[in-house]
Amino acid sequence: MSVGWHDLPGALLWITGGLLLVAGFIGFIAWDARRRRSSSVVIEVAGALARVWVAFTGVAVVVSVWRWFGGDVWVANMPASVTVPGLSCGGLGEPIVATAPTLVCGSISGVDVSLAGVDTGMRMLLAAGDVLTLIAIAAPAVVLAVACGQALKGVPFSRVVSRWLLIGALTMLVAGLGGELLSSLGRTILANEVFPSSGADVVSTGIYRVSVSWWPICAAAALGALAAIFCHGARLQHDTEALV
Repeated sequence: MSVGWHDLPGALLWITGGLLLVAGFIGFIAWDARRRRSSSVVIEVAGALARVWVAFTGVAVVVSVWRWFGGDVWVANMPASVTVPGLSCGGLGEPIVATAPTLVCGSISGVDVSLAGVDTGMRMLLAAGDVLTLIAIAAPAVVLAVACGQALKGVPFSRVVSRWLLIGALTMLVAGLGGELLSSLGRTILANEVFPSSGADVVSTGIYRVSVSWWPICAAAALGALAAIFCHGARLQHDTEALV
């Protein structure tokens, strides 16, 4: 959740209001679960939040696809080299003594731009990157919703849960890495096409910069470990039921 306002008290007020709305929704779900005498209020709340999470991500997928194919495209953080008078860090002299935060120098390595005339192939590449990233974001919510549903049925270590944990791990790994790779690849190709190589305040870096993060790998490893744990729990549950 991010809020911008023209003064700090207003921004804090809006962010507090948003958090209170979320708290009110959670409180309503908890009250409804108690009213229905649910076996676990916490699991009911977690399951409801997971379903809302999936629903919002689905809406975000539709908006993302529409954004890339709806005319001019807005691209955030395109790699570029920007020259700003008075901001260069070259040739610094004596250290500056300051009693308050004071700008010494800086650099700008990315710009947000609106582009026209982007070809269909590039739009598809950037849209695929966004959609894959959103799928990776939704994967834990789907797994959580399934796990909560099985727990409320009285079979928390059902093989369905371990199977979905494994599916979620693979989805996080492939979609997370693929989404970031495609998005960074599309942005760096566009930057080298749009910005001149020299002679302007904003120029191309001349470098094709692609990136992947560790978070999809770590998240996939965590979900895979949980899948193994739940699979072992399912075997223990089956053995216990067989003894009874």
